Amino acid sequence: MRLGIFTKPCHLEKIVNYLNQWTDIVYIISTERREIDLFEYDVGISYCWPWKVHNPENWYNYHPGLLPDHKGVDCYVKALQDGKYGVTLHKMNDEWDSGEIIAKQEFEADPVNSQDLANLTHYHLFQLFKATIEGLADDE
Repeated sequence: MRLGIFTKPCHLEKIVNYLNQWTDIVYIISTERREIDLFEYDVGISYCWPWKVHNPENWYNYHPGLLPDHKGVDCYVKALQDGKYGVTLHKMNDEWDSGEIIAKQEFEADPVNSQDLANLTHYHLFQLFKATIEGLADDE
């Protein structure tokens, strides 16, 4: 089983280091939008990938907000408005941030702005990634 992981450059190093040091997962990883159809992989992983995936069958998304309430790129603002903080792993479908929820992790925080919340959230999202990625690699 080979994972195709697509993420932003700021997350690349921690993902690669974790996978190489602590797992036997076979994967490709990219930060380039145009490479999503270039590589061969069995399961697609979006880790804060800001682009819509076409044909999202066998795709999972690590989302930096609580779904279903905090969809989209403004999830931090929504969380600040209602005071509920967390991260979500979900199976992707054709609608934005609306597939079946696989795992959710809530946390308490007292952020002062959306960037502060983003920093806290990405710590928790990576913990969720470490706890679940091997299961995604094994399930298909």
